[in-house]
Amino acid sequence: MVDTGATLVDRDGFEQLTMASLAKELGIALPSLYAHVRSLEHLRQQIAALATGELGLRMSEAIEGRARSEALFELGRAYRAYALQHPGRYVASFTAVDTTDPEQLEAGMRCIRCITAVMRGYELVEAAATDAARFLRSSLHGFVSIERIEGFAHPRSREGSFEALLLALDRALSTWPSDSKPVATGATRTKSKKSSR
Repeated sequence: MVDTGATLVDRDGFEQLTMASLAKELGIALPSLYAHVRSLEHLRQQIAALATGELGLRMSEAIEGRARSEALFELGRAYRAYALQHPGRYVASFTAVDTTDPEQLEAGMRCIRCITAVMRGYELVEAAATDAARFLRSSLHGFVSIERIEGFAHPRSREGSFEALLLALDRALSTWPSDSKPVATGATRTKSKKSSR
């Protein structure tokens, strides 16, 4: 049922999934579905766990035996490929998180371990690694999310732009400060100046 639901969200969109649409796809009566799935939320969370596990496996295989820029590029390409191949599952992995589900938590940790391994290749640990990992995830997620909704209208090759993004990420991570510290915002700096008068 989860596999069928995952196929449906990839085909029709995550938000379009309903218990009725799943029952119809399976060819069973709607009441019979509730003997296997507690609710629509539960179904979505199971799809999210499936998707996160699949993405983690893709990334793990992509970086195996690789380090630094090579690992970064292959991880990025695997991430993008999954998001484009399974758009509904990809959305589910971000929007149906169940922090009480051990399977989903382990799948999430696998993704995190992959990104952490890439950070180690750039000799980034602790706070610096966390900041850099958030930068990496935000960049990849931003690109594939825009691409997924056909948001890039310019005729420039999207593959070319994505490769340029990976090169920019590599340069940024190569020069990332190893002692990342919070930088005061403009508002904080202004307040500090006023309080010192």
